[in-house]
Amino acid sequence: MLQIIAYDIMRLFIGPAFLTPRGIDRVDFALARYIFSGKNNASIGILPTPFGVYAFSSSQVDSLLNYLEKIWAEDYFSENDQKLQILFCKMGIKDFHSDPKIPVQPHFFRNKVQRMVKMLYTTKFFPQGFASRTVPANAIYLNVGQLGLAMPSFFNWLSKRPDIISIMMLHDAIPIKHPQLVSPKATTYHKQMIKTAAKRAHYLIFNSNCTRKNVNEVMLELGLSCPPSLVRSLPLPAAYLGDVATLTNLSGTRYFVAVSTVEPRKNYTLLLRIWERFIVTMGAAAPHLVIVGSPGKGAEQILAPLKLDADLAGRVHHVVGLSSPSLAALVLGATGMLCPSFAEGFGLPVLEASAMGVATIASDIPAHREVGATGTIFLAPDDEDAWMAAITATPSVTKRSRPDIPYALTEDAYSADIMKFISGMRTGATTLAPLI
Repeated sequence: MLQIIAYDIMRLFIGPAFLTPRGIDRVDFALARYIFSGKNNASIGILPTPFGVYAFSSSQVDSLLNYLEKIWAEDYFSENDQKLQILFCKMGIKDFHSDPKIPVQPHFFRNKVQRMVKMLYTTKFFPQGFASRTVPANAIYLNVGQLGLAMPSFFNWLSKRPDIISIMMLHDAIPIKHPQLVSPKATTYHKQMIKTAAKRAHYLIFNSNCTRKNVNEVMLELGLSCPPSLVRSLPLPAAYLGDVATLTNLSGTRYFVAVSTVEPRKNYTLLLRIWERFIVTMGAAAPHLVIVGSPGKGAEQILAPLKLDADLAGRVHHVVGLSSPSLAALVLGATGMLCPSFAEGFGLPVLEASAMGVATIASDIPAHREVGATGTIFLAPDDEDAWMAAITATPSVTKRSRPDIPYALTEDAYSADIMKFISGMRTGATTLAPLI
């Protein structure tokens, strides 16, 4: 008999608030697609709200996924991506303003609200009932999004349903292990997340051995016991596995990419200082740097130099909202991937670049060490001279073909391994060899 999954859709539900998915959003989406595929699917979606925890049918979740796929433009070919066209303009490759076919769509708060309201109307996303009453007997509750764990009341319904096995994913312990990189509130919230997981989860899923080690240490410090767990490396986005080709418009252009949310712990200030030095020493011959990532807390201050220095803005470009196919093509053609982060739970950009055969320079931290390739260069995140020298020494490329991607790195393999782990919950087979 197929196992019924009660899948937490909180992260997917707020998806319309973002122009494109972040790394964990893609993983959440791919796993949901896997779980809710097929006819007569009995699995259901679970959405915690301040007014109660509600259940949604499989068909409703499927409609939500279809809507997200459309508004995230995950099926856009790179040449149709307006954000990519704007990037070409910034890099002096194309006069964007001469092309009236490509509209510029701002993403202010009102736009986010409009997208959320439209999603509710389009998908008819109204609950079937309270989760405590609607979830079928002996289902397995699965939460990979981590959102909501800071609100213990969101999980009180599980006390009413002792027949349900609960499985949760924890992404990292960064706000606790590195409080200097986040706000005091973030540290408090994260401690509560870990407490909730320790109390409510029968099993945990981790994205890396690094995360499992750090979370285990935090739980011990808090006097908690860590539930049995699985470590499974995150997969590559599906767009990286398709017919990816380097961008013709950027052929012969020497550029580096840095992909991640713009926030202090990502250490983008290091790269901006290096590019200021490149401009002084190389002038117009300085390479381009493309920063791909949504603005996080402190982003305005981090990116302020781009508004104050026209020469720097001519070589460093921040882009938000690239479709996954566009991002894959941009990464494939890059001279190198730069990942100077101070701390990570999982180094997805390192994994993506390494799998694509792109030269990668990354900060020497455990999460990056786990996924780096043989040729990955690891440097101290505060050694500016070493980073500048390594970037300078990275050879240029004119065209690169995507190498064969191992099946273990695909979203299908990831989802199958998670479901294999879940299928053993009722039989007592609670362990699975880590695939790192």
